[in-house]
Amino acid sequence: MGAVRTTQRLLIDRVLSDLSLQQREILRLQEQLSTGQKVNRPSDDSLATRRAVSARSEIARNEQYITNISSAGPLSLETESALRTTIDVIQRVRELTLQGASGTNAQLQRDEIAIEIDQLLEGLLVEGNKVSNGRFVFGGTVTLSEPFEATRGGDGRISSVDYVGNDEIFSIEIQDGVRVAANEPGSSVFIDAGAGGSDIFQVFIDIRDNLEAGNVGALETRLDELSDAQDQILVATARIGATQNRLERVQSNLEDINQQLLEVIADNIDADFGETIVELNAQNNSLQASLNASARVIQPSLLAFLQ
Repeated sequence: MGAVRTTQRLLIDRVLSDLSLQQREILRLQEQLSTGQKVNRPSDDSLATRRAVSARSEIARNEQYITNISSAGPLSLETESALRTTIDVIQRVRELTLQGASGTNAQLQRDEIAIEIDQLLEGLLVEGNKVSNGRFVFGGTVTLSEPFEATRGGDGRISSVDYVGNDEIFSIEIQDGVRVAANEPGSSVFIDAGAGGSDIFQVFIDIRDNLEAGNVGALETRLDELSDAQDQILVATARIGATQNRLERVQSNLEDINQQLLEVIADNIDADFGETIVELNAQNNSLQASLNASARVIQPSLLAFLQ
């Protein structure tokens, strides 16, 4: 193969091409400094772009799960608050029932105890109709109307309480394919009719009426029913507490994962300003050196050729 003849035009074209490449590299580095990113378009680094897009998609998905968990927070707290208040109310009713069952009390004293029991019954109804963010906590999926309706006698006192919510549990998704119950239906908390279950409202009503009737013997049975009622509320409290702990752990894990994904994005996309500045200075020096060398090598000068 014969030797390739190096003409003045070929030499000039090669110099211009090299200078153009150097200038494009300088523009690329300047863009990185202005945007703070070393990858500004997929063509800059397709693999890094793919990693960043994947990480951002996972972050968005995790953020939705965190939002779901946060939305369940107020409901969970209100539920726990109502249950803990109910435990205190039951404990107070137990103390009063023990007083009323004592043979040392006269009927007047039992009537006075019955008055306080009646007020505690009213307080229990308030807890059963607890509201969180404009929605009733214990109504199952019926959240826009009171789940417990009281029937009152001519004296205005509660004679019975009916549950008009439903037994449905609504759940929230906290991870891919993982859902947890976000509510406690009142039917399983206050009026559980299952094996060993207790209608707490009716127990309070019976205690009040037994006291007013002077039926001390029946109060022993009521004390056993109060024990069942307390156990019933404690189980519900344990369920909601376990759910809260689980949600807190999952949320913390998701936040940690998102932080790690942000670091992945930074490693693949973000520019290292110190390194970029050093590289830009090196490119500028290289360009100046190339221009100086080209001016000495090319005859006539590059400037004359361009003119």
